[in-house]
Amino acid sequence: MTGPALAALLLFAPPGAPARAARPPSTAAAPDRQELIARAEAAAARGQTAVAARLLQEAVARFGSVRALLLLARLQAGAHDAEGAAASLQRALALAPNSEEVLLAAAELFLGRRAPVPALRVLEPLTRLCPSVGQYRYLLGVALMQAGDMADAVDALREARKLEPDAPRTLVALGAALNDRKQHEEARTHLRRALELTPDGVEALAALAEAEAGVGDLAAAEEHAGRALALRPGDATAAVVLGAVRVKQERYGEAREALQKAIAADPDSPKAYYLLSLAATRLGDAPAAQRALDTYQRKLKEREDGVQRVRKETGLGGGMTP
Repeated sequence: MTGPALAALLLFAPPGAPARAARPPSTAAAPDRQELIARAEAAAARGQTAVAARLLQEAVARFGSVRALLLLARLQAGAHDAEGAAASLQRALALAPNSEEVLLAAAELFLGRRAPVPALRVLEPLTRLCPSVGQYRYLLGVALMQAGDMADAVDALREARKLEPDAPRTLVALGAALNDRKQHEEARTHLRRALELTPDGVEALAALAEAEAGVGDLAAAEEHAGRALALRPGDATAAVVLGAVRVKQERYGEAREALQKAIAADPDSPKAYYLLSLAATRLGDAPAAQRALDTYQRKLKEREDGVQRVRKETGLGGGMTP
């Protein structure tokens, strides 16, 4: 799920710079904010990230520059310093709490870290400030999906689709959330459109296969899951669908193999464990079936507890999304 660059640039330059006091010829003038940032950008373009970071930190220390903080967060994220990037964005949020660019940059960073609580805390004001921007509703839906709150995710993603009817990523996310809610027929409609727009989209293929399996179209589900796995052999959703199809075909050994691969790719998928318990039961492996069923029930409980925790910490959910 890609979005704009992590740190959208925010310009706070005044309309006109005041006249600079005269200095003795022997005294070098300290660089101003714009010069520091320009030098940092040039250094970053040359790959001199340490120099760029030092210049941006100077701009922050001397001028409290929000733009410098955003650029610094982008550098830190690029260097896989997630904690540093988060700290820079938190400082930017403190300086400019109602800035669209700052809120967006923070949301994308937190979503990339799969941290739905801080993501929701910035997406709520962002969607309130910019109610007509479909991308922000989409990001809100993704954050809710990460939190396990599929009911509110569906609501947010339906709003995103109204604003951007043919955005493939929104259609795929909406289809996936609807699949989780067992609303497979509606999911199939959105996912077919997504696949028209992105014929080789692995996420669209896998989610469509799941919707087709849900409505009982096993041949189509098997075809689309197979295409997804050919493009991305480790895709968890497609592997779960293939396992579900094999269970219904009573090919239980193949089902178990597909579901074990799905669990290896996504150990938190409750559905994979449930189907694995069915396959193991049919194969006469009662201990394995019980282990899978116990894990399925534990994963469901963890998801439910996680949703309640997120709702408590953010005040969102239960039909309260903005």
